Amino acid sequence: MAEASHPAHLSPSELGTKDYWETFYARTLSHISTKHSTNSNRHSHPTKASSNPSNPSNHTNSSSDEDSDSDDDNDVDDDSDPGTSWFSEHNAPDKVLQFLTDEEFPLAPCNTIPATTTSFSAADGEKESPQPCILDLGTGNGSMLALLRKRGGFRGEMVGVDYSARSVMLARELQRLRIHSAYLSDSEDDSGSESGCEGGDTNIRFEEWDILHSTADISRNDDGEGSEKEKLEWFPYDKGGFDIVLDKGTFDAVSLSDEVVKGHHDRNDKDEGKDTAASGKKIQRRVCERYPGVVRGLVRKGGFVVVTSCNWTEEELVRWFTASADAGDRLVVWGRVEYPRFRFGGREGQGVVTVCFQRVE
Repeated sequence: MAEASHPAHLSPSELGTKDYWETFYARTLSHISTKHSTNSNRHSHPTKASSNPSNPSNHTNSSSDEDSDSDDDNDVDDDSDPGTSWFSEHNAPDKVLQFLTDEEFPLAPCNTIPATTTSFSAADGEKESPQPCILDLGTGNGSMLALLRKRGGFRGEMVGVDYSARSVMLARELQRLRIHSAYLSDSEDDSGSESGCEGGDTNIRFEEWDILHSTADISRNDDGEGSEKEKLEWFPYDKGGFDIVLDKGTFDAVSLSDEVVKGHHDRNDKDEGKDTAASGKKIQRRVCERYPGVVRGLVRKGGFVVVTSCNWTEEELVRWFTASADAGDRLVVWGRVEYPRFRFGGREGQGVVTVCFQRVE
């Protein structure tokens, strides 16, 4: 049976609905707007108390008011990365950063040469390699791309996509203001693509895109060009996909959706024939069953997909993303991120898992 090729489905939850995330990010946008408006007013409009230093009582009231305002600000936003919602309690962002920048990872900055694709190295005469391009699925507030750029040293093109319009607005605003913790943690890097552009890095862009309901074509013909169907401006058709695709809980959210689809329609799903019953009718399936196949089509052959989850065990995650694999185009396990483990009821486990897959053929 087709169901045997993947783990049992999760029970649907509001966390799997678009309305939930639109509301979540809209609230964060409102908080940021309020906070920065308040801070701006403080600097541009001094209080009467501060303009009259001869009145001690005014100093006392001013201090009290400022403390109250500060408390309100902390209530509005007590997170260094507003809108962050992916496993920070497990230190997952830093763990994934360490994994991607380790010398054992082929596309780590220490293993690649800064992008000058038309020049040759004087030392060995070999053509220099371009920096890897990265796609962040369900980008949220865009903090992971800021982390990879500022602290990871990645200098290639970066794209963050999300089906929530509010998420994209938030990510763009935080990038414009440069208030992610990655930017605030140390001094700005004056070299590379971060400098010289008001409003953030020109090589990081955020786009509204629904991975499971897009009508755009991401296929590539033998001549390296896409088909005549709708094109995505930000997709690297010339490379056949991104070098690195990140999923930081997006599959978790998709797995909690109660949406069903009739059959599979993406070009990368090899199990389409299994969606037709003996009667010839299409079998309805949960939308999450389409996700791994679509993701595989977003990464180039030889590239990597890094998936982080708190809803699935490592074994279950591997089954989801390799279940339909055959001798041809497929995802295979390349590595994993290590997290602290615990024992409970005689069983060992961990609160979050991250698995790195590679697309091979």
